[in-house]
Amino acid sequence: MERIGPTQEHRVWLAFCALVACVGSAWIAWVPLGGVPHVSDEISYTLQARLFAADLRMGAAADNVSMWLYPFWNNEGPMFSPFPVGWPLLLSVGERLGGAAWVNPLLCGFVPVVLYRIGRAIHDARVGLLSAVLVALSPGLWLLGGSRMAHTSVLLALGWMLVVLLERSGHRRGWLLGGIAAAYVVLARPFDAALLAGPLLAWGVLRVPRRRDLFAWLGLPLLATVFVLADNQAITGDAFRFPISDWYDGWQAREGCNRLGFGADVGCAQTLGSWGHTPAKALELAWEAAVRFDRLLLGVPGGAVLALGLAMWKRVRLGWIWVVLVVLGYALYWSPGKAYGARFWHPLYLVVPVFLAVGLVELPRRWVILAAACASFVGLSRISAELADSYWCTDQSIAAAVSEQGIDEGVLFVQSSGTRRMSWPTLGVDEFVCGPMLASGNAWLLAHPEQTSGGLQIRHALPDRAQTRAFMSLHHPGAPSWLLTQDLEEGTLSVQPLGVLAPR
Repeated sequence: MERIGPTQEHRVWLAFCALVACVGSAWIAWVPLGGVPHVSDEISYTLQARLFAADLRMGAAADNVSMWLYPFWNNEGPMFSPFPVGWPLLLSVGERLGGAAWVNPLLCGFVPVVLYRIGRAIHDARVGLLSAVLVALSPGLWLLGGSRMAHTSVLLALGWMLVVLLERSGHRRGWLLGGIAAAYVVLARPFDAALLAGPLLAWGVLRVPRRRDLFAWLGLPLLATVFVLADNQAITGDAFRFPISDWYDGWQAREGCNRLGFGADVGCAQTLGSWGHTPAKALELAWEAAVRFDRLLLGVPGGAVLALGLAMWKRVRLGWIWVVLVVLGYALYWSPGKAYGARFWHPLYLVVPVFLAVGLVELPRRWVILAAACASFVGLSRISAELADSYWCTDQSIAAAVSEQGIDEGVLFVQSSGTRRMSWPTLGVDEFVCGPMLASGNAWLLAHPEQTSGGLQIRHALPDRAQTRAFMSLHHPGAPSWLLTQDLEEGTLSVQPLGVLAPR
């Protein structure tokens, strides 16, 4: 079925919405977040992206395993990130071009266009346009769009699949791009592929206009699945066991803790004060995620509640299955997913803004946009203040110290001590303990695992100078070295030159 394209007025509005979403998320990325990864997941993604940018799946083995220790990083044997490969592959494009922090903001600019087409297909062009405006102004979209997390790219891929299905495109290109989008979800977030892309693929089998289009629609994600299984087999020895499960088993010494479901042995960290995952815990964690999502959708509390209320009032049925899939699906997962708001619920951005638009479309557009913009400004001011305060224990302090002293070659030994309690209540984190391992991310964001010698090498410090000299003599003879110490409790940082401890 062919659809009439947007009017000239709507094209102008869509261009404006795309610009707002892109600039808003870019501002988050470069101003409060400083253009660097913060959460340990992001740093791991970035390190893997640097490997891919160097045409490597894995780096060389660490010269010393304990000195390359960092969350979500395999440091025993060839080094690599245990996360799925899809997002680091995409991020590696930014690494090649020297602008990894721009990848998500640029993707974010396409989200309003996808929402326009979803809203238009579900209702009409006016709803589509208002959906685009509302999502473009959402602080929650900007927040993850300013990060280096995978969720914005997956949101866009799932959104395109929905567009293809709802519009019933007669063009082969649409189904081909839909298959590519599904394949990307498989590579980037396999759980989202099974939970969300899988039902969309099944729906597409009933809607695909020509059998030959089935190859693109189903064949490409199938090929991606084969690749993931082969990658699992090569790394873990089991096609159906993901590297992240091996990493968690080793990190927490709790075998099988990362699996889905309920039980006393499910969960690789304590949640709500205890080990294990139960239906009661899942309900409480879902409530906390709902509060975070509600607060970030428009920037002020009540946005999601209003959207669901308007959807029921207007009897908008399409989209509720999506909400149920996301909420119940992630109830099976033990992790609270607090970093960057309700990131596990990010796929809800494909339907909840449409719920709002359907209910508000009869009101004067200018007043709806003005109210959304004011709410967004309030939310953005709160978010930016928290992100600028060493979000997730990571900042640019070490990068600034290294740059100030002109250190660009040799080995930087990092020694961290103390703890610091922090909170980011707008983002749903009321208490968090910053420890030496997380704060070492200040240094690891400078690391380049594609080369284990030459350039600037980052290592955890050894206990004394004698061991440091022996390490330098064995692995980095002739290279200069420095000792960086940071005390989290006192908030102090210093860099001491050690000189060339082991001449060639």
